[in-house]
Order: sequence, then C-alpha cells, then structure tokens
Amino acid sequence: PVSADGSHLMSIRDAMGSLFAALLRELKLWLYREGMLETGLPLPPGGSHGGMDLSQVEALQRSTLHVSSSQLGLPLAVEGSVDGETGIGNSVNAVALSCATGVKMTEAQLELLESALRMEEAQYQKRGTTPGSSNTTTTRSGPLMGDWLRVPHSPLSGDSLSFHLPLHRALAKSVRTLCSVVVPESVRNENPKSWWKLPVLDEEYNNSKSADHTSLRQHPLVALIRPTLRSSNCRVVWSAGPECSKDEAQKRRSRAKNVSAAIAAGKIIHTIADHPIRCIAAAQQIERHLWARNGSSTAGMALNYSSAPLCRSFRDLDLTLVQLSASGLSIGLGARRVFALLISRFSMDGYLCDPERRVQGNSSSPPPFGSGMWVNPPRLQDPDHAVALSESFFSTLCVLVTELPHAPPVSPSDDISLKSIIKRELLHALAAEPRSHSEAMEAASSAVSRRDESSSSAGSSGGAGVFREAFAEVLRQIGSQKNLGSSRAASGPAAFELKAEYCNEYDPTFFHLRRQEHQHAMDYVARLRRQKTGNKEESEAKCLPVVCGPPKAHPRFLPSRLLLHLQPMDAAIRRYLLFALTGGSWLPPAEPAAPPQDASGDDEQGESSGVTTGHMIPGGGVGASSAIPVTTFSRRSFHRSGSSSSTFRKSSFNDGDAQAPFSASVVSASSVSILEVLQLLTLQVHTLEECASLHRTQADLDDEAKSLSASLSINSYLRRLIHVPESMLGVWALRPFPHGPLPSKGSGENRGSTLGLLIALYENRADHG
Repeated sequence: PVSADGSHLMSIRDAMGSLFAALLRELKLWLYREGMLETGLPLPPGGSHGGMDLSQVEALQRSTLHVSSSQLGLPLAVEGSVDGETGIGNSVNAVALSCATGVKMTEAQLELLESALRMEEAQYQKRGTTPGSSNTTTTRSGPLMGDWLRVPHSPLSGDSLSFHLPLHRALAKSVRTLCSVVVPESVRNENPKSWWKLPVLDEEYNNSKSADHTSLRQHPLVALIRPTLRSSNCRVVWSAGPECSKDEAQKRRSRAKNVSAAIAAGKIIHTIADHPIRCIAAAQQIERHLWARNGSSTAGMALNYSSAPLCRSFRDLDLTLVQLSASGLSIGLGARRVFALLISRFSMDGYLCDPERRVQGNSSSPPPFGSGMWVNPPRLQDPDHAVALSESFFSTLCVLVTELPHAPPVSPSDDISLKSIIKRELLHALAAEPRSHSEAMEAASSAVSRRDESSSSAGSSGGAGVFREAFAEVLRQIGSQKNLGSSRAASGPAAFELKAEYCNEYDPTFFHLRRQEHQHAMDYVARLRRQKTGNKEESEAKCLPVVCGPPKAHPRFLPSRLLLHLQPMDAAIRRYLLFALTGGSWLPPAEPAAPPQDASGDDEQGESSGVTTGHMIPGGGVGASSAIPVTTFSRRSFHRSGSSSSTFRKSSFNDGDAQAPFSASVVSASSVSILEVLQLLTLQVHTLEECASLHRTQADLDDEAKSLSASLSINSYLRRLIHVPESMLGVWALRPFPHGPLPSKGSGENRGSTLGLLIALYENRADHG
C-alpha cells in the first residue's frame, strides 16, 4: 500500500538496498571467477584458482591496472626516499599490474597505489570542505580508480563474447523497478536533492579521519565488498620478507586488504558499463552483417536481443546500466569515461576524433603551421566496417540519451508517465504500419512491464486496468481508424493509422523498431508532413527539426545526457561530417600539385617537401604515404572505389588509377548518410538548458560533471559550433574560395568547424533539399 507521507518508501528502499548489495557482491565473485559452480561454467582441473586457461573464459576481464607518478603529479621516486607528508617510501615511478582474477605486487608498488588513493581522496575532501565547517565532511566523488583500469576487448579481432549477463540485468531490472515506485509530492518537497537517489548505489564518501593514519578513506563500495575478499585477490611481496611480528602482520593484512578492496570496487564500477556495452556493440555489428561467417544462430541471438518483446529483458536493461554509469555519482564511470568506452567497444578509436598530424623528424621544436603527415586510422578487417560501425555508434548514442527511465508517479492514480510511455511506443508502431486494435495493444505493451499490463487500480472506475485505460485514451488521441474502402480487406478487423498532427514526434532511431520498419516509417512520416503543411511552397518554406525533444526522465539519470556536450563528442561529429563532405575519406584531401615542368626537379621537390606529385586521391594528406580508400555509403549498400585489395592502398602515380581532385562535384556525389549526426546536433540543442542547470539542481554530482554542466550556455555552445581544431587549420580542402575548392555564398571561413562543414554540405550536396 502507498502511504501519503511516503512511509512505504522506507521499507521498499531497505529491501532494494539489500538486493543491490547482494548483486554487487555476486558481481565481484563473477569477475574474480570465484564459486564458478554457480555460474554453470566447469571447474578447471586445478580448482577455482589453479590451472585455469584464461583464454577459455568468455566473460573474463583481461584487466590491467596502470598508475604512474607523473599521472598523479607526484615527483619521480628515488630509491629509498620517503614522502614527508605520507610517511611512505616511494621506490617505483609506475605500476602496470594484471588484475584479472587477482593481483600480485611488490611492497613498493603497494606504496604507490596507497599514495595514489590518498591523493585522490584528499582532492575530493578539499572540494567538499567549506570554510567554517567541521573536520568531518561528506562529499560526492567520482569513481574509484576510474582512469587506472584498462580492459582490452575486441570481438572483431577474435575475443570471445557472451550475451548472457544475468547479474547485470538483474541489477538493471531492480533499478528500473525502484525508479517506478510512487514517490508522493510531500517527500519530493522535503528532500528535493535526495529523494531520487538509489540506496547502496548512491551512498556517499565518508571523509572523516580515522585514528589509524595508515588506513584509507573508503569508497562506499569498498566496505560492501570487503567481506568477499580472499587472500588470493591481492598478494604482496614484502621487502623485509615474510617473517614479522604479530602487529606488523596485522598491519600488512590491513594494507593489502584496503588496496584489494579498492581494486575490486574499481572493477565492479567498470563492469557495470563495460559488459553491457560489449553486448550492445556486438548486436549492432551482427545486425550490419559484420559477423556473417558465424552463421544464422548468431544472427538469431542478435535479433532476439534487439527486437521486441524480448529486448525488454536484454538490450533495454543493458542500456539502463550504461545510462546509470554515464550519470556518474559514486557507482558510475561518468559521461567522459563511458564515451571513451563506447568508442573503444565500437572499434572507432582513431576514426571518430579530430585528424592528427605526425611531426616529421626528431626535432623537439613545434612543427610549422599546417605541416606534418596525416595519421591514418587503425586498420580494420574491411575498410567498409568503419562506416557501418560509426553509424551504429551514433545511433546508439541517440538511444542512450533519449530513452531514459521515466520519473516515478506521485500517486497511485497518476498515469502521466504511463501515458507518455504508451504514446511514444504506439506512435512509432503506427508510423511503421497501420495496426489493428490487438496489434496496437501488443506494440504498446513493449514499453511497460507485465505488472502494469495486468494490474488494476483501486481508483479506476469499474476496476479496469490502468494500462488498458491509458492505452485506449492514447489510441484515440494519436490514431485514427483507416478507411478500408470496398476492397476485400474491408472485411478484416479495423486498422488504425497515425494522425498527421503527431508525425513530428517521430524519432528516426527509436529503439523498438527495426531498421526495415524505420524505412517504412520515414516514408510515411514524410508523406504526413507534406499533407500537414499543405502546398509545396509552404512546405519548402518550413524547416522541421530532425527529432523532437527527448521525453522527461528520472532525475537520477539526467546527467547521462552530458554525453552530448563532451568535447570528444564534438570532435566525433566534426570527423564524420568531414567524411561525408569528402565523399567517403577519413582524411582531408590533399591539394593537387601543379603540372610538372621538369620531371627531375619536381621529383626532388616532392621528396624534400613531402608532397606527392600527380593527381591526389581524396583521403591523402600532405606527406601521406598511404591513404584511406574512397568509400561511399548508403543505407542499403557499401561501395569502395579502386581495385586494390589493401586496406590502405598507396597513392598511385598512374594516370589511369588516379582519382579526380577534390571539388564541389565530389561533395555533390557523396552519398554518406548524416541522419544520426543531425539528430545528435538537434538533441544538443534540446538538452542544452537542462544540462546547463544540473550543477545547481543536483548538488551531489561528481566534480567532472559539475564542471561540464557549469560551462554550458548558449554562448559556449555557439563557440563549440564554430570551433576549428588546430589540425584542421589551413587545410586546403577547407579554405575559402578561390584559395580552396568549394565556392560558398558566404565567407567560407571556419569551414573546419561543425557549423562550417554543415554549411558546406548544404550548399554542395545534391540531396540537401
């Protein structure tokens, strides 16, 4: 029963907190491969810890811990030196330890890790302490060891993968269930900054000083994980040998356990985002036929994972954990780290970032303006894979920042959130195709739990289910019965179609429609928009947004939308717009060399200046010895020019093999789709005000999220749009006409920026209208 004063929340939060704690402990055991009988995996001959072939364990984190003195701002260690502030002897400058199922380190390495943890916690305490406050302060911090843990994984390169993550999805389902519990208005008014927090997961750092100066101030997850630690999780080789007094032995065990718990907590925080992202990325790759050789069984797994209704128990729950981690606080990696993890798992490192130049020679002086060779992106098995992966990466980001858990109701009779969920689901189902009443109800049920479908509300008239009442109201609002005419189909059940006035709420990346259904929906929505606007002249005079604003979300998940406003996100958008502008080249095209007058003289000049003579291939750069092949892309097929089988074929001096130099005609012929990029840019505008106020409305955000939120404004966003990265300054292909190849009705300045690239595409693309 729901109480008006919110007393029912206490028992619910206590119970869910115990469930969260149990799941986090099980995650630790799963990561360290302890108690493997519970996982269903066979025990190795040597037992749980001995004789294990790590390559045979599919979900194992091949993790390594990297910490260095320079990374932490510490002075270089000298053998035998002692830090006067901490009293710890520093004899190593860097730590690189394997910590897959346990870690073994020397005492000097342990000391460096302890110093790093103390420094991290001191920084958090300094930010959380206000003048005039007591010595005991409580403050929010970021993740433990957030930038120290590295976990390489790439299924495209042969690493094993499993879609079976029962512990992760049980945690996600529990989080979503708690977020849907009724929270009365009185509770929200009494605790405006904490009513939305999750028990256990959002516990705060306790920065009160301990009597033992050697102990570490603990991340909230450390105390939870400590009872599950084993001596094999962290082994230390002590410089004085194993023999010691009883007090010294106790101190050694305490130090090793503190660091062991911190490493385990860092691994848990990392896996909450990492393993779900692996599944999401793999499903996208399989859907785009990058795993074709694995047969139909793999395609069937990806289909069940991503398609309704089963996606509610798989992909949707994985998305929830990624959103939880991107929101930061103490259990999440934060927006920046989650973005970097997404780039890595989609194999987009070196592709979706600003182009880089390699400085020639070993000179320590800065390179001349605009000089240096372009750095080629990493090689993939097939260069066409980069296009498919980048599109799936952007579409996944659109879903992550849009489909957040909704805010909880304020009373049992409050069905506003339920109607909003049903409306969004039903609108896209009707946009894909007309549906009968039963088909429409089945589609709408994909957005709600079975409890919402079957439960009855005491406040409803006649005891009818809340879901059925809300569905009927939404269907009348956005749907109209289709006129079947006098055809044979008129004898079938009545079909409903979407009303024209709601077509602007269609989302091109809505996650419960398959790609084929989106194709039909786009055609139908375009027809409805023409019908809505009337004549052709009026239609061309209006500019409709690619997507409407995202739905209102639960306050706990709002910080995940900071993903849209990261500097790496702006760089990824710029790089893909450059790819579209050049017709499928990941590097800026080179300036065509002047016709040779003297062959020998030109050869010498080309060698000395690093510029390849002859007609340059789009994708080549100044001094580039290899170039990305020209790739054009449409939603149905890939086309790569050239007959060379090499991923990065060398620039050819043959006139027959040479491509036409970069010009407006190359841009006009480009077929690279930028729909997802345009949607991300639109979502940046929609969420700017909301994200800019997070540092005021959510005081417990970690410092990195607060800093990003406080820096957002209309002026800062406009500066981001016209920012040109240093590597793109002076590039010939982006210079204003007549010094560059692309004419413009404007000045053509800042063409290397996001806005400049968009204008160039609009002015020169044949399909912009």
